[in-house]
Amino acid sequence: MGPFARHKPVRRRAALVAAAIACALLALPVAASAQPFQVLGSFGSGAQSGGKFASAQGIATDSGGRVYVVDQTAKQVEIYDNAAHGNAYLGTLGAGTLIQPTGIAVDDRDHIYVADAGNNTITLFDTYSEGMPVIRQWGGTGQGLGQIAGPRQLTTDTLAPQVFLVERDNARVQWWKPGGANTEAPVGAFGVTDPPVFNNPEGIAVDSTGRIYVSNDSSSDGAIHYFDPRGLYIGAMGVGALKSPTGLVRDALDRLIVVDSGNGRLVQFAPVAQGGGQLDAFGKTGSGAGQFNDPTSAALAPGALLYVTDTGNGRVVRLRYNDLDQDGVTDDFDNCKGLSNPEQTDTDHDGLGDACDPDIDNDGVPNALDKCPLTHRGPDANHDGCADPRSRVNTPRYHGVYAARFTPRSLSGTASADVLGVEVVRVAVARKGGRKCRWLHSSGRMSKPTSCAKPLFMRAKGTSRWTVRAKIRGRGTWVVLSRAEQRGGVRETLTKRTNTVTFRIR
Repeated sequence: MGPFARHKPVRRRAALVAAAIACALLALPVAASAQPFQVLGSFGSGAQSGGKFASAQGIATDSGGRVYVVDQTAKQVEIYDNAAHGNAYLGTLGAGTLIQPTGIAVDDRDHIYVADAGNNTITLFDTYSEGMPVIRQWGGTGQGLGQIAGPRQLTTDTLAPQVFLVERDNARVQWWKPGGANTEAPVGAFGVTDPPVFNNPEGIAVDSTGRIYVSNDSSSDGAIHYFDPRGLYIGAMGVGALKSPTGLVRDALDRLIVVDSGNGRLVQFAPVAQGGGQLDAFGKTGSGAGQFNDPTSAALAPGALLYVTDTGNGRVVRLRYNDLDQDGVTDDFDNCKGLSNPEQTDTDHDGLGDACDPDIDNDGVPNALDKCPLTHRGPDANHDGCADPRSRVNTPRYHGVYAARFTPRSLSGTASADVLGVEVVRVAVARKGGRKCRWLHSSGRMSKPTSCAKPLFMRAKGTSRWTVRAKIRGRGTWVVLSRAEQRGGVRETLTKRTNTVTFRIR
């Protein structure tokens, strides 16, 4: 907003917001559902004959929406384009070097981490756009800090450059951070206790506070255990409701999406700070839309999308996640909930998108009555929703002093009048003497001394950039006034700042 913008009173703003919400509700599709998961389609392998993944175990996405699928039996990672490009097959990663890939993660810089149970290592690859060369590899079979046994899924931390790995054979979680000389330094490990906390640990997620969540792929203890950032046990969620849970995904509001493999479904849990209770569930065992056969992992992607590896059906299922109006923006961050507005434009930055804001430019004039509903950057004398016209004198310069032989022969400046435009710019020039002014005619003649409050205007050439030829003669103090007129007749108010300039000829 401009420096002269008026702000809505609190009560009026509340009324406008209420009206916008009502409009948005009226705009909802009749068949709309509160279900956070909606099936959009699926795709199979682009590298395997028959078009099915041999054993799709891990999945991750990058900032461009590309999808990385770990096919454990095929010993490689398959890469797919984003949904806007039809999730087209792009190629593979690690073919000929990976032995038994299990998990994959992509960090906030689009670097790719792949866990390999065949040699108990983690390999860090550069970004897709850089060709994905190997940056470094670490691990090696063992139980010591820095060694790995039976790696499963892994994740990265948005709070720090760390990577967390679930080790099934060591029944623990271990994490690393970058070290010197292109190395990865182990930070810590937890999970080996008596009695053991883990029984076939599989999936992992880290929330915005650093809490660590681990799924227990076990029919006897199908729970999600969570720990503080130091690895100290806090508690469990989903006890008795899950059967062999595997993949875990944390969304932007710290809700947890659990791939409930044994029940062939997805389960959504509230943030731990809000009790961690179950919010929703989706899917059942089968091969049709909305059905899964041994789902194993999931990953969120830009555009309010969620990808799930449906291992038993040899495919990846693409779902819309928490986006009721289907505009590609999750409801939690959508500034017009229930009304599709993928661009999310919010001209007045009041939290309501233009598509559902009853006063888009926040000038106090409802859109239906506003001649300029998208702009308002100054005073509005006639209350039409458009900023009043404004002009500026550029030549002569403000308080300039000129020698007689260098007197300006033309006057120039700029003018604007919101989206309605400037109809005409008029300019008045006078030599002042005491309280009287002698105004300059377009013919070059000077008027008799008269009131300085009654200027004699000439029409300028041009509008947004205007000029006036002027025969200015005589030493003394001079004044130039410019006045822009908006289409529709509104005239600019004369001020002493931009459109009133005094100068001297000596």
